[in-house]
Amino acid sequence: MKKTRLLSAVLAMITLLCCLSSCTQEAHYADTVFTGMDTVITLRLASKGVSAEVLAEAAEQCQQLVASYEKVLSIHEENSDAANLNKDIQMQVGNNPLLLNVLDTAFQIAVLTEGAYDPTVGSLTNLWNVTGGGPVPSRGDIREAMKHIGINNLSVDGTTIEKKDPLTRIDLGGVGKGYTLQALLTYLSSTDIPYGIVSMGGNIGVFGSKGNETPYKIGIKDPRNTDGIVGYLYAGGGFVSVSGDYERYFEEGGERYHHIINPATGYPADNGLTSVVCYTQNGASADALSTALFVMGLDKAMEFYAEGSISFEAIFITEDYEIHMTDGIREMELFELTASKYTLAE
Repeated sequence: MKKTRLLSAVLAMITLLCCLSSCTQEAHYADTVFTGMDTVITLRLASKGVSAEVLAEAAEQCQQLVASYEKVLSIHEENSDAANLNKDIQMQVGNNPLLLNVLDTAFQIAVLTEGAYDPTVGSLTNLWNVTGGGPVPSRGDIREAMKHIGINNLSVDGTTIEKKDPLTRIDLGGVGKGYTLQALLTYLSSTDIPYGIVSMGGNIGVFGSKGNETPYKIGIKDPRNTDGIVGYLYAGGGFVSVSGDYERYFEEGGERYHHIINPATGYPADNGLTSVVCYTQNGASADALSTALFVMGLDKAMEFYAEGSISFEAIFITEDYEIHMTDGIREMELFELTASKYTLAE
């Protein structure tokens, strides 16, 4: 029997625990929860010494910022710039350069990862329709959709974006949320709020300093028991993004088909990974990189890390319940394993 699953916000793939167990009751937060960018967004902002008016204004501004970005970047938002580009062969970007900026970031990550992340994979994601429950497309349909992906099918000249292939479709789901999250933290850092954390689906951003050098303790979801966690990532600032095969998927014929499509094969990535956690100082990069690293698989992802073409740290969770870490996380002891069924790889 076919089964669809889209995790709710209450069971979001990352559990936020904003203080270490040693935190005192002196820590006070104001929480705001709202929806946007096809997910639930949580603001947890330090409230001690901050007026209610400042906190309310910040929450309102964040909601307006997300709504304005969604109207540009979401392919599901009618008449958004991204949706219009998918309809048209050519479009002229007006006074708002947001789409151009996001595409520029997406293209850079696509080139660096040699296509493991590709913002033009929309023809494939539409075909698979994972959120809608499939069904599994035919090999012929997959081959046809693959003809229309690749960043070379798009060209940007000033404020003009042109599709060389009219059937090319962009999908900014692997970069848009991270870019929006980065904008939220830039804004919040300009307010009188000293520190806080923002969760946007599988993307988390931390800003400011709690003053006692205590990092945030971020619970990493167990991909095979999403009510539990495998351990904690200690983050003093920056962005964390997670890509996993448990986030959105459907089942058909006893097989699970998840939403992370490998552009090279046209099928959901199948390389022994169940989850990838990417930690970096750039929100858009974290979002796209977690997708790319999942598609690459463990060995290629570790080689990519060693090349140093882009700065990031990562945690990889495999199907055989092993956890692999990049050197920075291991050496700085930023991850604490708590789930007994998992083991840390040597």
